[in-house]
Amino acid sequence: MFSRNGLTKLLLPAVLAVLLIGTAWAQEKEEEKEKPEEQGVFRLSEIVVSATRLPDDLFDLSRVPAQVRVVTEKGIQELGARDVPEAIQYEPGITLYQNVGNGFEPILDMRGFSGVPVTATTVILDGVRVNNPDFNTVDWDLIPIYDLERIEVVPGTAPVFGKDALAGVVNLQTKRGGPVPEANVEVAGGSFGRLRFRGSIGGPVGDFDYYLGFTQELEDGFRDASDADVKRLFTKIGRRFGPQADITLSYLFADDHIEQAGTIPEDFLPTLPGCSLRIDRTANCTPGDFVERTLHAPTINMRYLLPAGFSVGLNAFVRDLDQEIVNFGVASESESSNDTTTGGVTFQVSNEATPLDRQNLFVAGIEYTTSGFESSGSSEFTGFPPSFNETETTEDEVGIYFQESFDVIPDVLILSGGGRYDWDRIDFTDRLDPTQNRVRTFQRFNPKAGLTWNPTSDIGAYFSYSEGFRTPTVDELFTFFPFSSNPDLEPAVSRTLEFGGRVLVGEYFEGTLALFRTDVDDEILFIVTDPTTGGGQNQNVGQTRRRGIEVTLKGRYRDLLDGFINYSYIKATFETDILLSSGLVTSGNDIPLVPRNRLGVGVNVYPVEGLTFSLAGVYVDEQFLSGDEPNQSDPLDPYFVLNGQLSYRRGPLTLFIQGKNITNTEYEPWGVLAFGGDRFLMPAPGANFLAGISLNFSGFY
Repeated sequence: MFSRNGLTKLLLPAVLAVLLIGTAWAQEKEEEKEKPEEQGVFRLSEIVVSATRLPDDLFDLSRVPAQVRVVTEKGIQELGARDVPEAIQYEPGITLYQNVGNGFEPILDMRGFSGVPVTATTVILDGVRVNNPDFNTVDWDLIPIYDLERIEVVPGTAPVFGKDALAGVVNLQTKRGGPVPEANVEVAGGSFGRLRFRGSIGGPVGDFDYYLGFTQELEDGFRDASDADVKRLFTKIGRRFGPQADITLSYLFADDHIEQAGTIPEDFLPTLPGCSLRIDRTANCTPGDFVERTLHAPTINMRYLLPAGFSVGLNAFVRDLDQEIVNFGVASESESSNDTTTGGVTFQVSNEATPLDRQNLFVAGIEYTTSGFESSGSSEFTGFPPSFNETETTEDEVGIYFQESFDVIPDVLILSGGGRYDWDRIDFTDRLDPTQNRVRTFQRFNPKAGLTWNPTSDIGAYFSYSEGFRTPTVDELFTFFPFSSNPDLEPAVSRTLEFGGRVLVGEYFEGTLALFRTDVDDEILFIVTDPTTGGGQNQNVGQTRRRGIEVTLKGRYRDLLDGFINYSYIKATFETDILLSSGLVTSGNDIPLVPRNRLGVGVNVYPVEGLTFSLAGVYVDEQFLSGDEPNQSDPLDPYFVLNGQLSYRRGPLTLFIQGKNITNTEYEPWGVLAFGGDRFLMPAPGANFLAGISLNFSGFY
C-alpha cells in the first residue's frame, strides 16, 4: 500500500495536470444560463423524482404518495456540505450525529430510528446499495459528494428498495458529461489544517460523453489524534443511441486514512487523569483509533426503450472494500482486518400506457446480490489473555418487486400499489471454531399501497401504508455466540401509516405536511438473562413505535432571495417492558438519540450579480444518551448551530469562504452512558472556516 505522502505526491499532480491542460483551452467567459434543475435549496421547478428501484422512469411528484426532498448540485454548494449527511441535515426527520470524533464519518438515520443498534436507512448510489452487508453501516467518506448531480431523500418505509429500509431511502445520482465540455479546478484551505484539492472535467467525445472528478481532503482535526487523508477518484463514460438506448459505465476509487478521537468523560475519572470534557474539549483520552479503507467500485447502467410504452433497465456492479481498524480503549486494544466483496445485478421492466384514457405505469424487477466478507482480528483486555477471531461469511439475496400507478380520475385521483418479496441466505464460517458454523435463511413479502388526490394542480394530499423488515446482522446472529449472539433471531418487521399534503402558491411559495406512525415488532436488543452477572444475549423483544409530524416551507422573492423552514416532531418509544443491560425499560420510555424537536432554517441572498450570501442553521432538541434506555441520566443539552457561506463568481472565477458553527457554540451531538453511570460525550468543533478559489470553464473544444 502506498504511504500517505507517497500516494498524495503520485495522484495529486497527475490529476491536476490533466485538468489544467483541459482548462488551458478554455474561453475566458462563459454564458451563465442556469437550468431549472440546477437550482439550489429552493426548487419549485423540480417536479420529477426517481420513485422506482432503478431510475428507469421519473415520476411527477404529484403522483407519489410520499414526501420526496431533493438537493441538487447547486444546493450542495450553497450549503457548503462536505458529505451527504451535511447536505441533507436541514431536512425534517433527519437524525445526524458523530460518534468517532472526526468530520468524515457521521451517522445518519431518519424518523426516529437513530441508527441504534443498526441503521434503518438504505443508501443507493447510481442504483447500487452501498450499505455494508455485515452491519448495514454506510461509509460516507467513500461517497463522492462533489461528483453528485442530485440527492433524493425519501422518508418512510420503502419496501421496493429491499430489506432494512424501515426509515427510508437516500437516493444518490452522480454527474455525467454534458453536451458542452466543462472543467473545474478548486483549491481551498482553512481551520484545523484543512486542505481540499478538487477538479473535474467532462463533455462529449463523438458519440460518447465522459466525466472525471478527483478530490483530496486533508486535515489535522480539532481533536488530538484526529487527522484525516481522504482521496476519491470518480469517472463515468456514457453513450446514447438516439432516444431509444443509453448506457453508462462508472468507476469509483477511494483511499482513506482517518483517525478517530472518540468520546471524553464528562467529569474527571481516576482511570483517565487529566482527561475530562470540563478540562479540555480537544483532548483524546486514548492513543488514537484509526481506520484505513480502500474501495474499488465499477458500475454499469443501461436503459432501452421498446415499442408500446415498454422500457427495460439493467444495473450491474462490483464493490470491493478493504478495511483495517485499530481501537484503543482505557484497558483494551483491538485490531481487525475486513475484506468485503459485493456484486449484483438488477433487471427492471416498465410500461407506461393510457387504457381508457387513464395513465397507468407498471414497473417490475428482479434483483440478485451476493456478498462475501472475511474478518480477522485480535483483542486484549488488561488482566486477560488475548483473544482472536477469524470468520468468513457469504450472503446471497434475491428480491422480486413490482409497482403500479393508475389514474382512477385522470391527474386527480391516483391509486398506487406494489410490493417486494425478499429471500436472504447467510452462511457463516468460524475458521477457529467450526462448531460455531451456521446457516440462516430469511424470507418475506412486504406490500405498499397509496392514494393521491390532487383537487387542483397546486394542491395535493396522499395516504400510504407500507411494511418492511430488517434481517439480523451477522454479529447479532453468530459472531459472539453463545455469549451475546443468537442464531435463532427473527427479522424485525415494521408497519407504517402516513398522511400528507402539498400546496403551491404561484411561483414563490411551497409547503408540505406529513404525519406518520411506524410500529416495529420483534426489535432485536441485548436482553439481560442473568441479573446477577449482567449476562444475556440478543433477543427479539416486543414493540417499538415512532410517530411524528414533518413540515416544510419554502419561499422565494423574485431573484433576490430564497429560503426554507423545515420542522419535525418525532416521538420514539419502547412499547414493551424489558430488562436491558442498562436497566429496566418500561413501556413509554424514549428511545435514545432521538430528539423530539428538530428545526432547519436557511436563506440565500443574491444582492448583485455573481454574489451569493447563504446562512443555514439547525436546532436539535435534548436527547437521551446511547445506552440510557431507562431514561435515568440527564439528556444531552439542546443546541443550535449556524453555518454560512459567501461566494462571488465572475466569469470562470469563483471565490468563497465557508463558516461552520460561526457563533462558536459549545455542544455535544452524541454521548454514551457507560456501565456504572459514567457519561462519555462527543464534543463538536467550535467556529471553523474554509476559504478557496475555483476556476470553471466550458466550451473549450
